[in-house]
This record gives sequence, C-alpha cells and structure tokens, in this order.
Amino acid sequence: MAKWRVAAILSGALLAADARAEALRMLLTQIPGIIEQAPDGASMRGVGIDLMKEVGRRAGVELRFEAYPQARARLLVERQRDACLPVAHLPEQAANFKWSAPLLQMRLVLLARGDDGRQLRSLEQAGGLRVGAMRGTMAAARLKERGVAVEESADYLSGLEKLRLGRLDLWAMLDVGVASLARRLEMPPPRVAWVMDTLDVSFACNRQVDDALIARLDGAIAAMRADGSMARFDLR
Repeated sequence: MAKWRVAAILSGALLAADARAEALRMLLTQIPGIIEQAPDGASMRGVGIDLMKEVGRRAGVELRFEAYPQARARLLVERQRDACLPVAHLPEQAANFKWSAPLLQMRLVLLARGDDGRQLRSLEQAGGLRVGAMRGTMAAARLKERGVAVEESADYLSGLEKLRLGRLDLWAMLDVGVASLARRLEMPPPRVAWVMDTLDVSFACNRQVDDALIARLDGAIAAMRADGSMARFDLR
C-alpha cells in the first residue's frame, strides 16, 4: 500500500478518535417543560437542554442527550466512559464521578399544595404526614435516611398529581421545573413547606472522562457566569 495512503488512513483514524473524544453523552431525567423528549421521539428539548447546549457550544464539546430514569442514569454514568449527568454534588457521591464546576444552585424542598397552610418547623414534623418523592432520586434517599416514610412515584408528574388530589401531603424534589409541572397539571403552584438543603448541581461524569474536557466545561460555565448569560435560563 502506498505510503501516502497509509498516512491518510492513520490521519483519518486519529481525527475520528479526536471527534469521539470531543463528545459526551448526557443522561437525563425528564422534567416536563425543562428537560423532555420532543414529539419526534428522537431529540430532547426544554430550557434545561438549551442551557446545556450553550455550555457545550462554548466548551467545544458535543453533548448528546438521552432520557433515563435517574437511578438508571447514575448507574450507567458510573459504568460508561463517555457518559455524564447533571446532578447535585453530594459528599457521599463525590468519589463515584468526575465533577465539573457547579452549574447552578438549587434547593431540595418539601412542597405542599397552595391551599395547605401548614409550615414545617423541622423535617421531623413530616414524619406523621404522607410524603412522596420520585423513585431513585436524592430526595427519596435523603428522606429515608432521616427516617421519613416515602411513597415513591415513577416520575414528577404522577407525584405532583397525587399532591394535587390530596393523596399526598408533601412532595419532595429539587426546586426546578415546579411552575412548569404545575401548569402541565393545571394546578395552582405548590408552596415550599420546608427547605431540606441548598445544593450545587454539576455535571457528574464517568471517572475516565478526560480532565482536559472537564476543564473546558468548567471554562464555559465560568464564562457564562461572568457575562451574565447563565441568568437567561429560567429553570423554575
């Protein structure tokens, strides 16, 4: 085989490897209105997707979005070398992933119906109430750790529907997409009855993701904070 052809093949292989290295799979749990599959079933949309696309654009990293239940997404990210997910950065999870800089800050809250006037003074007061959370989420795990019985639902919509119907007293989740979910269910916006924690949300990636690629994501996040563009994305 001619030397130039061998060189061309090797060059093409290196370029292909580089292209693969510049892409990450982002495994996401759907939050209607914020992160959800488009009607075509082949793509994802929402303000959360727009935010992540902008981070990827500035970092020069192609983000490929896929929808999974949260527990499944965490497991896949731990096992698959090109995978990440946006998740709260918890000390107990720190060693399992390679983390980006904080993308945004969110509260872990207990929500009550808008017409429910109760205001908790401690999490222990929730012990005698019907409390729900989405299966496999940090909210469910935190409540169980504190001895609170949790009724788990498959997704955010079905859980908030139980709250709307009075089948739950409280619903636990990060305060992202709450207004959007309430509109989808045609219910008055729920109110925050208790703030369990305030947490940084970052990209948690497989530990084999290149440090240089994480640094580029960090640089894009820092630039968006510096120029104020991060505030354009309303995740409520």
